[in-house]
Amino acid sequence: MLFSANTIKELACAAGFSSCGIARARSLEVARGQFEDALAQGRQASMRFLERDVDKRFNPEKLLPGCQSVIVVTYNYCIDEEPASDKYRTARYTWIEDYHVVVKELLDRVVEQMKTITDCQCRVTVDSSCISEKNWAVEAGIGCYGKNGLIHNDSGSFFVIGTILTDIEFDCYDTACESDCGDCRLCVESCPAHALETPFCVDARKCFSFHTVENKDADRELLGKAPLLFGCDVCQEVCPRNQKKRTSVSGKPKTSLFLRLQNEQFENLSKEDFKRYFGNTSIARRKYDRFIEAVQTRNKESQ
Repeated sequence: MLFSANTIKELACAAGFSSCGIARARSLEVARGQFEDALAQGRQASMRFLERDVDKRFNPEKLLPGCQSVIVVTYNYCIDEEPASDKYRTARYTWIEDYHVVVKELLDRVVEQMKTITDCQCRVTVDSSCISEKNWAVEAGIGCYGKNGLIHNDSGSFFVIGTILTDIEFDCYDTACESDCGDCRLCVESCPAHALETPFCVDARKCFSFHTVENKDADRELLGKAPLLFGCDVCQEVCPRNQKKRTSVSGKPKTSLFLRLQNEQFENLSKEDFKRYFGNTSIARRKYDRFIEAVQTRNKESQ
């Protein structure tokens, strides 16, 4: 007996996700080829982990033997509150509690409910495995690739993605989305790092998001040019899809404490303060020393 796709979507919506789609598990050979081309061109910069387990990125059965379906959800991280600081800004996804934790808890809840209905094997991912979540989001019909390399839909692109790999077969599946960017080049032309000169393919070697988050050897001059301390939202802020920001309602994300910090509090941040204000956010991975270095660099550049 096939499982009801609508039932899963209702469970996901009730849990707090903004959208849910389901793709039939298969090997995404075209996407894999595009990914390997990007690697060959060195667009991954120093992120060597992207070069590992390429098979698993595009073939879910390599991660969950017997996988029949890939359930993909989006979680909207937009909130009404704005940071108190006008000088030390971070990407919007950091304005809530660490999405890795929040989204995983919600997905685990959905899986628990699935298992009360039918016997099944499942594996949850939220940036926690090598699976290409963005490609599966497209495959599951919940969004399309923008020229900034991110996924957007009618609600914009201020969301993160989670997946449930399962051995369940569903009564219907969603169809893949095609890009609807058309002739729009706002993100390409607005990127302060010129990292989108090849539309739909981000060059991490230039991207400020890479240098402020992943790059452990980013120099002070480069950090001083970055629009944000952590991450970069420029390409999203200019996207027409995001001009009407829809705040999260059903998910009710908990606002990060650091949004209350004034400029001088950033500049005098101690290790204890860092743990208190950033310990439960995605910024915690940056560690205190690297974060305060970025603060000092921005302070110097503004003087």
